[in-house]
Amino acid sequence: MKWIHDKAALLLAALACAGAAWGLIHYSGQWFYLLLFVLAFAGLFADNRRLRARLRNLGEDPARKPRRD
Repeated sequence: MKWIHDKAALLLAALACAGAAWGLIHYSGQWFYLLLFVLAFAGLFADNRRLRARLRNLGEDPARKPRRD
């Protein structure tokens, strides 16, 4: 019976995401593409910083280019 609850929760989450996406596109209008670009760029920048910090913690230099043999 738990799988019915899981499926319903998944469907509800999908509907909430679809509604949020529709609202974002509808209410941002012509600014949607700029907003999407800025959010994507900020996400890539944040992920790059996180991965560089992880490399530093592992003892690697993130600025060094790998050797090609």
